[in-house]
Amino acid sequence: MKEPTMCVAVCGLVLLVASGAVVAATANYEVKGPEMNKGFTAYIITSDYQEKPCAVWVLLPDKLDKAKPCKVLYILPPLDRGDNGGILEAKKLGLADKYNIICVNPDFSRMQWYADSDQIPHYKYDSYLPDVIVPFIDKTYPTIAKPEGRILVGFSKSGVGAVSLLLRHPDVFGRAGAWDAPLNQHNRKEYYCTDAYFNANYSIPKLLKEKADIFAGKPARFAFASKGFGGAPPVHQLMDQLKIPHFYDEALVGNHAWTSGWFGPLVDVLMSDDMAKAPLISASVKLK
Repeated sequence: MKEPTMCVAVCGLVLLVASGAVVAATANYEVKGPEMNKGFTAYIITSDYQEKPCAVWVLLPDKLDKAKPCKVLYILPPLDRGDNGGILEAKKLGLADKYNIICVNPDFSRMQWYADSDQIPHYKYDSYLPDVIVPFIDKTYPTIAKPEGRILVGFSKSGVGAVSLLLRHPDVFGRAGAWDAPLNQHNRKEYYCTDAYFNANYSIPKLLKEKADIFAGKPARFAFASKGFGGAPPVHQLMDQLKIPHFYDEALVGNHAWTSGWFGPLVDVLMSDDMAKAPLISASVKLK
């Protein structure tokens, strides 16, 4: 791991603090950390993309080789501040060691549907990952700093976010997995944007039609599991019409939580050589 340049004591804990702002391609941000806690590495990031400082939790494989770049699994929270249930489940399942990947769980200043607001400048829930989190992780750890090295996964609204982020930033992220996600979602107040702005920029069916040439006839980059409040079937049908290969398993139904048993199997699909040919999860997995 690349070492920050200054060390200070804060509240009795030794924290490493970046000296000044870290400059990414399109964003300035400041980082406090790392602080080790229960096997995780935690940082606090302050940027003008969020209204408050936000945590980011990192889980490393036990045998991380700094000379060998590895993939990053971005675990997206469906709730607001302090939601690190995804990375806790990743640790329980041993996903970092199983696939020699770095697991990253960002935090956000309030509940989000992974869209930038056209009304509030520091509500940038779409741009925050590609402009702040990804550059920071690539700067700090030995990563495969290409789309094929970055995988998104989430459920519920963060499943929508995973799909939206890949559609909007296909040159940043390589694959996206969503479980139990309302992928046909219309604008909601938690998008913090007007209907016109949402429809032009964040409607998944519209994005699929606009970006079809990028994904059609290419190796699968999307994996959907569960009907997701009825949102996944029409998106699956649209992708078939657009000839966009993808993994789809609508029979994987269980409790709406990280811990119901879907997470590990969906990551297995996301890490497979050809997701479109991966076996159905529901054929061998029964959720809680």
